[in-house]
Amino acid sequence: MPEGNEGLPSKEKPSIFQINFKRVADRAVRLWYVTVLSLAIAITLAHLINRYSTPIYPVKASIIIKEGDENAGAKFLYDNELLNPYRNFYNEVYIMRSYPLLQGVMEELGFDVALYVEGDIKTSEYYDPHFPVKFKVIPTAHKPTGRSFYFTVQDSSSYSFQYMTDDDDDGTGKEFPKLAFNDTVKINGFSIYVEKRGSVSSIMGKRFIVRFKDSWSLAKSYSSRLTANYAQAGASVVNLDISGEVIQKEIDFLNKFIERYQQYDVEKKNKMATMAIKFLDEQLLVIGDSLNRYEDEVESFKHRNIITRLDEETSRLYQKYTDLEQQKFDYNLLNNYFKYVDGLLKNDQFDGIFTPNSVGIRDNVVADLVQELIEEQSKVTLYKRSIPDQSGMDSNPALQGKLRKIEIIKSDILKTIENTRNTNVINIRFIDDQIGLIKRQLSKLPSTERELVSIQRNYALKEQLYLYLLQKRTEAGLSRASTTSDIVVVNPPIASSAIFPNKGQNYGIAAGAGLFLPLLIFVIIEMFNGKIQSKDDIEKLTAMPVIAGIGHNPGNDQLIVYTKPRSAMAESFRALRSNLNYFTGNREHIVFMVTSSVPGEGKSFTSLNLASVFAMAGKRTVIVGADLRKPKLFEELGLENKIGLSQYLSGMVGVEEVIQTTSVENLYLISGGPTPPNPSELLMRPAMEKLMANLRDQFDYIIVDTPPLSYVSDAFVLSKYADHSLFLVRQDFTPKTALLSLDDFFVAGKLSKISILFNDLRKTGLGYGYGNYGYGYGYGYGGGYGYGYGINLGKKKKDDGEGYYS
Repeated sequence: MPEGNEGLPSKEKPSIFQINFKRVADRAVRLWYVTVLSLAIAITLAHLINRYSTPIYPVKASIIIKEGDENAGAKFLYDNELLNPYRNFYNEVYIMRSYPLLQGVMEELGFDVALYVEGDIKTSEYYDPHFPVKFKVIPTAHKPTGRSFYFTVQDSSSYSFQYMTDDDDDGTGKEFPKLAFNDTVKINGFSIYVEKRGSVSSIMGKRFIVRFKDSWSLAKSYSSRLTANYAQAGASVVNLDISGEVIQKEIDFLNKFIERYQQYDVEKKNKMATMAIKFLDEQLLVIGDSLNRYEDEVESFKHRNIITRLDEETSRLYQKYTDLEQQKFDYNLLNNYFKYVDGLLKNDQFDGIFTPNSVGIRDNVVADLVQELIEEQSKVTLYKRSIPDQSGMDSNPALQGKLRKIEIIKSDILKTIENTRNTNVINIRFIDDQIGLIKRQLSKLPSTERELVSIQRNYALKEQLYLYLLQKRTEAGLSRASTTSDIVVVNPPIASSAIFPNKGQNYGIAAGAGLFLPLLIFVIIEMFNGKIQSKDDIEKLTAMPVIAGIGHNPGNDQLIVYTKPRSAMAESFRALRSNLNYFTGNREHIVFMVTSSVPGEGKSFTSLNLASVFAMAGKRTVIVGADLRKPKLFEELGLENKIGLSQYLSGMVGVEEVIQTTSVENLYLISGGPTPPNPSELLMRPAMEKLMANLRDQFDYIIVDTPPLSYVSDAFVLSKYADHSLFLVRQDFTPKTALLSLDDFFVAGKLSKISILFNDLRKTGLGYGYGNYGYGYGYGYGGGYGYGYGINLGKKKKDDGEGYYS
């Protein structure tokens, strides 16, 4: 049968990093205790995390924002719209999370002062809204923001403070004992007022950590944690959600937050009514003084004169005069409003502006412009609150666009006011002319009657104006008093079970990790295991055929075939002999070369037992110890190494002198002889070829034991004499890289007529061993195989049992 490697297809070079999942599963089963230990550690870690992690609880509430027409108090009371019915529901979410609003909540609840209790492992927050001691920071140049103090109540009237300094290594600073309650204490430049609000017996002797925080930073933190979303599209119900470590603290926060939001809503709606009341009060003060003076004049006239009634013509002129004065007052009132608005606009004080309709002035053009200005200014305010970083406002394009629009509206209002003022001047001048005409007519009346007309005219006019403004003032006050918030609580704050730590999830993850981590380690071990483990590994790495498998020998008997001819090990070598006949056919005088990649793979053991199995079959067999650097075979056969192959190749002795007879019938040995200085050169001499020819004539089988391929080239030199070569691969010993190098030589034709003998099969199970080839169990060589060449492989531990792993 042809034994060359001609015609072998080229293939991509395989990687030594391969995963055999059968071996991974086998290792996982054999090392089950590793998985159990990993699982126990993971579950323990999960338990510790669940035990000592600070739980986070969600607190939820819901409110409804009523539509604008649901609260029409001002319009119901009088025909002046002091309440702005317009509400942008999209802006409400930003208002709820605005920093100023939340900062007020923080300060009102006192969250800027937090209490903590130290435990054995962790420090937890201590929250009690009825804590009997209150800490108040007195405003000074230095504030204790970010500082922590130890606070301990010593008795019913005193306490102690201990603070940390920057140069303290042990975490404690100077202690201030026996400080009195309800007094201000100065510590490190800070002034703190400690107020006792109740009995301190429940906390006496307990040590607390008092930490002062910045209310603005707290507002930013709560703004990021607070979730406000509409229940569904088109609905006005807002769901509020916040999570925290202390349930009662988050419930108190939501309650106070809703309360403050309701106050904000009422204050926003009352803003225009408040400004209108201020304006009306100023006008009533001026007119009230004039009315008092005219009342005194009427009373004085009655005491001095008998005539107190006017005739019909005089009454007609008086009524006409009064109407003209009323018109003139309306124009003056409008001018006063324009003067008020003009002053605010020129100083950019938009917050104090209200519509003219709020005080009974009818000017639809100005009213519409002012209403538009108020709405745009509200949008700018909301936009500013929605931006956390206020430093880049001047360069914000969206904000600058809104401000430019406000400037345009402002310019339009000022121009309209100026035009209206000019028109009013003309109207007032015309009224003054009409009043002057009436006065000339009244001047023709008797002096007493003229005086009465003048007094009654002035008094009636001021009285009418005063009553009118007083009515508007009352209506504005009723509007402000009747205003209610559009924010109504639907569901009060309710806490749910902790969302962190998720105990079930943590245990599940721990169980998965505890099982997966050992498996991952087994996979990594398998991936980076560079040793040959099974016949499958060999077949993946090389195209060379595997001829047989030899089991493990736990003893020191190197001639196992001879000493135990009925053992399974002996049967495995007989199987090897039969398989070699498949490669050599019926030829006679056959030369077999035995080699390997590195020392310790069992070349000498294999050579001895293979030769023995041929000799015991009645075949004259000789072993040639071609390893001239470290001869060893003579020791196993109880022979000497005084004369050997090195001396023959040097021409010092003849063939017959180097052939030694062994204790095994038909088995002979040519030892390596004394170590020469030039082993490779000796093997290349013609004497070696002459020797091999001579041995073929004398013996049926010649077994050539060579040095390892990875260290010297002797095996390549001797391979030309061999009819077939055996390459030894030892389980869990031979490197995969060595097999790849051998495959390169085989494919390139440098080593032909070669097969692999899988040796020292000791591992069994899924993915290990030689498959179904061979016989039962067997013995192999035991102990370590030290070859030298600068490598110390040490001694392998002997196995107690026997086993040829098939």
